[in-house]
Amino acid sequence: MKNPFVYGETVSGDNFCDRARETKELVADIKNGQNVIIFSPRRYGKTSLIKQVLRKVKVQGILTFYIDLYPAINKGKFIEIYAGAISAGISGGARQVVKKIKEYLPRIIPKVVMDDQAFHLEFEFDRIDSISPNIDSLLCAVNKEADRQNKSAVVVFDEFQEIANFDDDEIERKMRSVFQNHRNVSYIFMGSKTHLMRDIFNNPNRPFYKSGKHFPLGKIDQEELSLFAKKKFSDQDIVIGSNELESILNNTECYPYYFQMLCYVLWELCMDSRVITEADIGKALDILISRESSVYIAMWEELTIKQKNLMVALAKEESPEVFSKKFLETYGLGPSSSIQKALKKLLKKELIQQENGSYIIYDLFFKRWIRRTW
Repeated sequence: MKNPFVYGETVSGDNFCDRARETKELVADIKNGQNVIIFSPRRYGKTSLIKQVLRKVKVQGILTFYIDLYPAINKGKFIEIYAGAISAGISGGARQVVKKIKEYLPRIIPKVVMDDQAFHLEFEFDRIDSISPNIDSLLCAVNKEADRQNKSAVVVFDEFQEIANFDDDEIERKMRSVFQNHRNVSYIFMGSKTHLMRDIFNNPNRPFYKSGKHFPLGKIDQEELSLFAKKKFSDQDIVIGSNELESILNNTECYPYYFQMLCYVLWELCMDSRVITEADIGKALDILISRESSVYIAMWEELTIKQKNLMVALAKEESPEVFSKKFLETYGLGPSSSIQKALKKLLKKELIQQENGSYIIYDLFFKRWIRRTW
């Protein structure tokens, strides 16, 4: 019997815990041609949500293009990824798609690669000369295809904050200039590094300042998660009470990723007994932290003493005021000026994140490991 809980990958169908309100709102935004900025920390389920939304609007005749910018380490890679997403979003056989790509991207050479009786395109272009003309062509391609088919379109940029690492802001500037004239295309910008996303879209000196609707994605509603888990367990004849469900929610703080992870282990533990107890939840947490302990030790050893002390303090306090005199003195952290540097380093390492004006440890189980160890 297959474990009904899935984590560490995008989910769909029965594995998707229905964010009904968010889905409905995003579908409406896309239909209205609204540009949207979705930001939240990793493991909130942004990608699963947007792919669910794309499936819904595609059925309604809207052209969909999904672009994962996480591997885009430079402008050249950006061009390859964007071109690949455009080719994947154009319907038709290989010959028809190649013909359109050559028309839309005249300076980029497509190469057909067959894989398990399907095909995808790889792209080559001159990296010695200026790549600006390639960027210009890319940014107009989806709009041209939408006009040709007389349809609306949506383009999703996942991990959009990666463009902040490029050598200059050429792509940002050109995107803003070109996209604002596309009336039939909705652009969705998603990011998990909230401080970078806020700087890109809230900084008056950046090209994308005030360029779309902000859509901060929160945790999944407790009731939705509870009903989701109860049905999953019940479908496989495993009994779980309301107190145990509440314990799971409290221990995972309604993070979709950690919720599914804990339920996954609980399912493994309780296949024989068919009943989930509070003791089982404690045992499952022990298993999860034990599995990750070698990773946590490696992460911990890379930190400075100041960073370690700060992490211990953040692990023991809920939503602390990190610059308050009480917090600094309680954990022997020294003056507030010395904490600034440690916070910046930990943010850059993605070990902590800013949430509602406070700093919290990104990995819930790393936080538990720190509490147990220190």
